[in-house]
Amino acid sequence: MSLERLHAIVARSVDSSHDGSQRVLWRLDVGRNGRPNRLYIVSTVTPDAQVLFEELGAGPNSVATCAYEPFLDRLAIGQEWGFRLKANPTRSKASGSLAVRGKREGLTRVEDQLEWLHRKAKESGFHMPINRLGMPEVMVRDSRLVDFRRQGATITLASVVYDGVLAVDDPELLRHALTGGIGRAKGYGFGLLSLVPLPKRQ
Repeated sequence: MSLERLHAIVARSVDSSHDGSQRVLWRLDVGRNGRPNRLYIVSTVTPDAQVLFEELGAGPNSVATCAYEPFLDRLAIGQEWGFRLKANPTRSKASGSLAVRGKREGLTRVEDQLEWLHRKAKESGFHMPINRLGMPEVMVRDSRLVDFRRQGATITLASVVYDGVLAVDDPELLRHALTGGIGRAKGYGFGLLSLVPLPKRQ
């Protein structure tokens, strides 16, 4: 299913009651080893499960919702979390003229993608801890270009999935990133940062 189609389905699922004051974030995690795909949505309103059922074939017991605020309120400096972020890392390419705005281009080199993430992490109130090998605890897991049709034109976006560990530096900035997204192309399934507890050490 194309990103344009998924964008329309998510928008329809929240359209009836969404006030437009905050962008709706979503991310489709493709299942591996026979596991089903998972669609995550962050919105100020509860998505309409009937729309998801009709459009995606989601059964009545396969849609779960929860309030985000209690979790966001518990974020504190120094906490460490596992994270996943599907992002559209870009940079502005100079046009050569002061009168013309530079063009956005997707980053396809892993080194550039990691540099982009470190910059966004700082802006979003967290950093990736350094492990025993002297490397940040993050990996690029799925880097590729994705194409889809929009209003008769082909759109190509750089798509990257980052998995790793983050440490909280500024809870308020991190809350903003969790509810507002990171990077560009948020309407097309990019920018949703999700956190999970780290396994307890033995």
